[in-house]
Amino acid sequence: MYIYSFSNYTDIPTDNLSDKKKLLIKRFNRTDNFINLALLGAQRCMKDIKINKDSSIYISSKNGNMNSTIKVLEAIFLENKLPMPFNFLNSVNASTLFFIAQNFNIEGKTIFINNFESAIVQAYIDVLNNKTTLIGNVDEAISDCELRQKRFKSKDIKEYSRWLLISSNSLTEKPIAKISDIKLTTDNKSPNDITNLFDFLESSSSSFNFIGKNLSLNITKL
Repeated sequence: MYIYSFSNYTDIPTDNLSDKKKLLIKRFNRTDNFINLALLGAQRCMKDIKINKDSSIYISSKNGNMNSTIKVLEAIFLENKLPMPFNFLNSVNASTLFFIAQNFNIEGKTIFINNFESAIVQAYIDVLNNKTTLIGNVDEAISDCELRQKRFKSKDIKEYSRWLLISSNSLTEKPIAKISDIKLTTDNKSPNDITNLFDFLESSSSSFNFIGKNLSLNITKL
Protein backbone atom coordinates (compact mmCIF):
# COMPACT_ATOMS: atom_id res chain seq x y z
CA MET A 1 0.00 0.00 0.00
CA TYR A 2 1.05 3.59 -0.56
CA ILE A 3 1.25 6.83 1.39
CA TYR A 4 -0.08 9.70 -0.71
CA SER A 5 0.19 12.48 1.82
CA PHE A 6 0.94 13.15 5.48
CA SER A 7 0.87 15.94 8.06
CA ASN A 8 2.78 16.30 11.30
CA TYR A 9 1.35 19.20 13.28
CA THR A 10 2.96 19.69 16.70
CA ASP A 11 2.32 22.41 19.26
CA ILE A 12 3.85 23.00 22.70
CA PRO A 13 1.34 25.03 24.75
CA THR A 14 2.65 27.23 27.55
CA ASP A 15 0.06 29.15 29.54
CA ASN A 16 -2.82 28.65 27.11
CA LEU A 17 -3.77 26.37 24.26
CA SER A 18 -3.45 27.95 20.82
CA ASP A 19 -6.56 28.98 18.89
CA LYS A 20 -6.43 26.33 16.19
CA LYS A 21 -9.72 27.35 14.62
CA LYS A 22 -7.95 30.38 13.11
CA LEU A 23 -5.65 28.00 11.22
CA LEU A 24 -8.39 25.88 9.70
CA ILE A 25 -9.24 26.05 6.00
CA LYS A 26 -12.84 25.11 6.76
CA ARG A 27 -14.27 25.93 10.18
CA PHE A 28 -17.15 24.42 12.11
CA ASN A 29 -19.29 25.82 14.92
CA ARG A 30 -19.43 24.28 18.39
CA THR A 31 -16.07 22.50 18.08
CA ASP A 32 -13.51 22.36 20.87
CA ASN A 33 -9.71 22.20 21.01
CA PHE A 34 -9.46 18.46 20.37
CA ILE A 35 -11.78 18.51 17.35
CA ASN A 36 -10.05 21.58 15.90
CA LEU A 37 -6.68 19.92 16.47
CA ALA A 38 -7.87 16.84 14.56
CA LEU A 39 -9.34 18.97 11.76
CA LEU A 40 -6.14 20.99 11.43
CA GLY A 41 -3.96 17.93 10.91
CA ALA A 42 -6.44 16.25 8.57
CA GLN A 43 -6.88 19.36 6.44
CA ARG A 44 -3.13 19.79 6.10
CA CYS A 45 -2.77 16.15 5.12
CA MET A 46 -5.50 16.23 2.51
CA LYS A 47 -4.68 19.66 1.02
CA ASP A 48 -6.36 19.65 -2.41
CA ILE A 49 -6.69 15.86 -2.60
CA LYS A 50 -10.17 14.44 -3.07
CA ILE A 51 -11.03 10.86 -2.19
CA ASN A 52 -14.08 8.65 -2.68
CA LYS A 53 -17.06 8.87 -0.36
CA ASP A 54 -16.62 5.23 0.67
CA SER A 55 -13.15 5.89 2.12
CA SER A 56 -12.43 5.03 5.77
CA ILE A 57 -11.33 7.23 8.69
CA TYR A 58 -9.42 6.02 11.75
CA ILE A 59 -8.43 8.28 14.63
CA SER A 60 -6.15 7.03 17.40
CA SER A 61 -5.54 8.83 20.68
CA LYS A 62 -4.14 7.88 24.07
CA ASN A 63 -6.48 10.07 26.10
CA GLY A 64 -9.11 11.29 23.66
CA ASN A 65 -10.88 14.58 24.26
CA MET A 66 -9.57 15.41 27.73
CA ASN A 67 -10.68 19.03 28.09
CA SER A 68 -14.36 18.52 27.27
CA THR A 69 -14.36 15.38 29.41
CA ILE A 70 -12.92 17.36 32.36
CA LYS A 71 -15.65 20.01 31.93
CA VAL A 72 -18.34 17.32 31.91
CA LEU A 73 -16.97 15.61 35.03
CA GLU A 74 -16.52 18.91 36.89
CA ALA A 75 -20.10 19.87 36.16
CA ILE A 76 -21.47 16.54 37.37
CA PHE A 77 -19.28 15.83 40.40
CA LEU A 78 -18.07 19.26 41.57
CA GLU A 79 -20.94 21.56 40.61
CA ASN A 80 -23.71 18.96 40.94
CA LYS A 81 -25.41 19.99 37.71
CA LEU A 82 -25.90 18.76 34.18
CA PRO A 83 -22.98 19.45 31.82
CA MET A 84 -23.28 21.88 28.95
CA PRO A 85 -24.74 19.99 25.96
CA PHE A 86 -21.89 20.65 23.54
CA ASN A 87 -19.24 19.80 26.14
CA PHE A 88 -20.95 16.44 26.51
CA LEU A 89 -21.33 15.89 22.77
CA ASN A 90 -17.72 16.84 22.03
CA SER A 91 -16.43 14.50 24.73
CA VAL A 92 -17.86 11.58 22.72
CA ASN A 93 -15.22 10.26 20.31
CA ALA A 94 -17.74 9.84 17.52
CA SER A 95 -18.13 13.63 17.36
CA THR A 96 -14.55 14.07 16.11
CA LEU A 97 -15.09 11.40 13.47
CA PHE A 98 -18.29 13.17 12.40
CA PHE A 99 -16.53 16.50 11.80
CA ILE A 100 -13.66 14.88 9.88
CA ALA A 101 -16.10 12.92 7.72
CA GLN A 102 -18.24 16.01 7.11
CA ASN A 103 -15.19 18.08 6.21
CA PHE A 104 -14.17 15.69 3.42
CA ASN A 105 -17.62 14.40 2.48
CA ILE A 106 -16.76 10.84 3.53
CA GLU A 107 -19.51 8.30 4.15
CA GLY A 108 -17.43 5.17 4.72
CA LYS A 109 -16.27 3.42 7.87
CA THR A 110 -15.17 5.65 10.78
CA ILE A 111 -13.52 4.21 13.89
CA PHE A 112 -11.88 5.78 16.97
CA ILE A 113 -9.18 3.60 18.57
CA ASN A 114 -6.40 4.05 21.13
CA ASN A 115 -3.58 2.54 19.07
CA PHE A 116 -2.10 3.96 15.86
CA GLU A 117 -0.60 0.60 14.94
CA SER A 118 -4.07 -0.95 14.95
CA ALA A 119 -5.21 1.78 12.57
CA ILE A 120 -2.43 0.84 10.14
CA VAL A 121 -3.55 -2.80 10.24
CA GLN A 122 -7.13 -1.72 9.54
CA ALA A 123 -5.89 0.45 6.68
CA TYR A 124 -4.02 -2.51 5.22
CA ILE A 125 -7.23 -4.54 5.18
CA ASP A 126 -9.09 -1.64 3.58
CA VAL A 127 -6.45 -1.27 0.86
CA LEU A 128 -6.74 -4.96 0.05
CA ASN A 129 -10.40 -4.20 -0.59
CA ASN A 130 -9.52 -1.20 -2.79
CA LYS A 131 -10.47 1.37 -0.16
CA THR A 132 -8.66 4.61 0.64
CA THR A 133 -7.98 5.35 4.31
CA LEU A 134 -7.29 8.53 6.29
CA ILE A 135 -5.49 7.77 9.57
CA GLY A 136 -4.96 10.26 12.38
CA ASN A 137 -3.05 10.26 15.65
CA VAL A 138 -4.36 13.09 17.84
CA ASP A 139 -3.46 14.01 21.42
CA GLU A 140 -4.24 17.29 23.14
CA ALA A 141 -2.89 18.97 26.28
CA ILE A 142 -4.97 19.85 29.32
CA SER A 143 -5.97 23.51 29.06
CA ASP A 144 -5.54 24.10 32.82
CA CYS A 145 -1.81 24.86 33.00
CA GLU A 146 -1.55 24.19 36.75
CA LEU A 147 -3.35 20.87 36.45
CA ARG A 148 -1.24 19.96 33.41
CA GLN A 149 2.03 20.57 35.26
CA LYS A 150 0.80 18.70 38.34
CA ARG A 151 -0.47 15.73 36.34
CA PHE A 152 2.46 15.31 33.95
CA LYS A 153 5.27 16.80 36.09
CA SER A 154 6.42 18.90 33.14
CA LYS A 155 5.78 22.24 31.48
CA ASP A 156 6.63 20.96 27.98
CA ILE A 157 3.53 18.99 27.06
CA LYS A 158 3.06 18.58 23.31
CA GLU A 159 -0.10 18.43 21.26
CA TYR A 160 -0.09 16.26 18.14
CA SER A 161 -2.22 15.94 15.05
CA ARG A 162 -0.45 13.49 12.74
CA TRP A 163 -2.13 12.03 9.67
CA LEU A 164 -1.53 9.62 6.80
CA LEU A 165 -3.51 9.22 3.60
CA ILE A 166 -3.10 5.60 2.53
CA SER A 167 -4.41 3.77 -0.53
CA SER A 168 -3.52 1.32 -3.24
CA ASN A 169 -1.72 2.63 -6.32
CA SER A 170 -4.99 3.86 -7.81
CA LEU A 171 -5.38 7.56 -6.91
CA THR A 172 -4.70 10.18 -9.54
CA GLU A 173 -2.02 11.77 -7.33
CA LYS A 174 1.48 10.34 -7.20
CA PRO A 175 2.29 8.44 -3.97
CA ILE A 176 5.18 9.70 -1.86
CA ALA A 177 6.10 6.40 -0.21
CA LYS A 178 5.36 2.69 -0.25
CA ILE A 179 4.58 0.58 2.85
CA SER A 180 5.69 -3.04 2.63
CA ASP A 181 6.68 -6.05 4.76
CA ILE A 182 3.85 -5.52 7.23
CA LYS A 183 4.12 -8.04 10.05
CA LEU A 184 2.29 -8.50 13.33
CA THR A 185 4.65 -9.08 16.26
CA THR A 186 4.33 -9.51 20.00
CA ASP A 187 7.91 -9.49 21.28
CA ASN A 188 9.31 -6.03 20.44
CA LYS A 189 11.20 -4.97 23.57
CA SER A 190 12.38 -1.57 22.28
CA PRO A 191 9.68 -0.33 19.91
CA ASN A 192 9.81 2.83 17.83
CA ASP A 193 7.46 5.65 18.69
CA ILE A 194 4.99 6.89 16.09
CA THR A 195 6.89 10.18 16.22
CA ASN A 196 9.84 8.40 14.58
CA LEU A 197 7.68 7.44 11.62
CA PHE A 198 6.56 11.01 10.94
CA ASP A 199 10.05 12.38 11.56
CA PHE A 200 11.25 10.02 8.82
CA LEU A 201 8.61 11.28 6.39
CA GLU A 202 9.83 14.84 6.98
CA SER A 203 13.50 13.86 6.65
CA SER A 204 15.70 13.30 3.58
CA SER A 205 16.14 9.59 4.37
CA SER A 206 14.94 7.17 1.71
CA SER A 207 13.78 4.22 3.82
CA PHE A 208 12.73 3.41 7.36
CA ASN A 209 12.04 0.19 9.23
CA PHE A 210 9.33 0.88 11.77
CA ILE A 211 9.22 -1.56 14.68
CA GLY A 212 6.30 -0.90 16.98
CA LYS A 213 4.89 -2.72 19.98
CA ASN A 214 2.80 -5.09 17.88
CA LEU A 215 3.66 -4.21 14.31
CA SER A 216 6.66 -3.87 12.01
CA LEU A 217 6.80 -2.49 8.48
CA ASN A 218 9.09 -0.87 5.95
CA ILE A 219 8.53 2.51 4.34
CA THR A 220 10.37 3.43 1.15
CA LYS A 221 10.09 6.90 -0.37
CA LEU A 222 9.32 7.06 -4.07
